[in-house]
Amino acid sequence: MEKNLKIRPYTFYPSLTILGTLSYLALFDNANFFEITSTMHHWLLDNFGWMYLLSAFFLVISCFVVFFSPIGNMRIGGKDAKPILTKWQWSSITLCSSVAIGLLFFASAEPIIDMLYPPKFLGAEPLSNETAVFGLAAVFMHWSLTTYALYSIPALAFALAYYNYKSEFSISSAMFVGSNFELKSTIRELIDAVALIALAAGMITSLGASILMLEGGINALFDTQIGTTALALIAASVIVASSISAASGLHKGIAFLSNWNAKAFIAFSLLVLIFGPTSFIANAGLDSLSMYLSNFVAWSLDTGVVTEDSWPKDWTIFFWANWYAWAPIVAIFLGKISRGYTVKEFLIFNVAIPSVFVTFWCSVFGGYSIYLELTANNVLSNTLIEQGPGAIIWELFRDLPASIFFIGFFLIMSFVSYVTAADSAIDAISGTCVQSSNEQDSEPKSPLIIKLIWGGIIALLACILTLNNGLDGLKLVSTLGGFFGMLIVVCAQVFLLRLCFSKSHKKKILLDTADNLSQKTYKTATVTI
Repeated sequence: MEKNLKIRPYTFYPSLTILGTLSYLALFDNANFFEITSTMHHWLLDNFGWMYLLSAFFLVISCFVVFFSPIGNMRIGGKDAKPILTKWQWSSITLCSSVAIGLLFFASAEPIIDMLYPPKFLGAEPLSNETAVFGLAAVFMHWSLTTYALYSIPALAFALAYYNYKSEFSISSAMFVGSNFELKSTIRELIDAVALIALAAGMITSLGASILMLEGGINALFDTQIGTTALALIAASVIVASSISAASGLHKGIAFLSNWNAKAFIAFSLLVLIFGPTSFIANAGLDSLSMYLSNFVAWSLDTGVVTEDSWPKDWTIFFWANWYAWAPIVAIFLGKISRGYTVKEFLIFNVAIPSVFVTFWCSVFGGYSIYLELTANNVLSNTLIEQGPGAIIWELFRDLPASIFFIGFFLIMSFVSYVTAADSAIDAISGTCVQSSNEQDSEPKSPLIIKLIWGGIIALLACILTLNNGLDGLKLVSTLGGFFGMLIVVCAQVFLLRLCFSKSHKKKILLDTADNLSQKTYKTATVTI
């Protein structure tokens, strides 16, 4: 371990202890654990569902406000800061660190679920054409603009706090960006511990879901049924690859895998578009996009309480709670890699570009699944009922020519997809566990042993809980962590907006803006982590 790096005890040890205790209860007393976490989960969503919705909606509004505010042309890191990454590297890492394996099968599965179980407010019969358009529009709602706004506002606040205002490498710095408010180091570490616990729980459940999805892909590819040992090997291989990638540094494993995966996303989606029902996919995508944009405000603020419709809580509020659990730690990573670019560029590359790509991806796979459902005697809804949502994507590929190729390639891409999301998360988790030298000309780095410890813990717990059906309880823990994540994100949002129009920062903002506008070209600096 480097001499200038020390463990932050109030972040590292409490997070390990609490996460280990929760996992122990999930493993050995799963019934009571699930009952307790389920009660807390429903209590939070019932009583604070409106807060999840309202805060997420205003995060989207905040993106536009910040973009056109006086800090829009401010350069992250100061007027002389050079980018750590090229724009392609930046965009590929940003996309792949936030698009995990969940989207790969939810893009095709969620429309079918919503077709089979539509919300009351839609007033449509299950499996009708109207539910088909709505199902795809709902995917746009849950996976595009709001999701990236939720990640990007705290990430931008952290980037400015760390690089421009020389604050500590802590998510708590984002909470009070540009202010003179000082927290004791112990409080900062405990805030990071809460954020870390929420993300670790989310990663464990995400890895568990990826294990089950990869199992389905292997079964579909080789026409077999793999057992417990194979599932354990899948978990181990995924997390070992993630830990090695994170340990190799930003410019090696993380950049290489993200570059490959981003290109694979684009190529694969284009192949499916070409060999699938192209015209139907295009029409379904446009119809659903129109419905999504027309109903964005209504869906963003619908709690379903007065109409006694459980759909908003089961889907939209539940998704926002989970994204909030990931947001604080993901914000650290996204903020860390953005040095050298302006605030406007940050929002373009962290909100606009990923949202456009996700909308395209969901149009292709969601549109294709809708086409099969409407034309092939409800084949996918039957698959959903009999085998679960993770099996839908593999059934979809059976309709394509050379289906074995598509299944095999998608299986590889799914594996790499989780690795590229996990390596950035492990990198951020590890970074919050050590004290940084806070040298602004180089990125904070954490020891290899810390990355391996967290990678190993996440892999072990995900494997054990998956095999013992304890993931549901831990999934609820991640949504509980989302409540605290929401408080962190909202605080960061408030202080970021304050920074946008604060007179005390006007001179600094104007100086940086004038310098940025005069710089037409700049070189990319290579920094090794």
